[in-house]
Amino acid sequence: MIASLALAAAVASAAPAKAPSDLLTPVSEPKIAVALLNCYVKNDGRLTACTVQDETPNDLGVGQAALSMASQFQVDLLGPDGKSRAGSYIQVPVRIRIR
Repeated sequence: MIASLALAAAVASAAPAKAPSDLLTPVSEPKIAVALLNCYVKNDGRLTACTVQDETPNDLGVGQAALSMASQFQVDLLGPDGKSRAGSYIQVPVRIRIR
């Protein structure tokens, strides 16, 4: 009985419980990292011989990550001007969301 009274007194004298809104921590917005690749367009629309032209931020390895994905990319062979892109180099922006 004395132990339960001591426990009740200790709980009552503890700091008041926090409201649910105090327990929530703000979630930071995801960062967007961007790499700009320069790639050769093959006859089937796949990309090859890519190089990193720019990356932001430059300390996260975003350019290298974009390069590792570039072999999976395929573009429309007809560009916006109606001309074939096959056999030419194009710039490819790659945006990566970082949480």
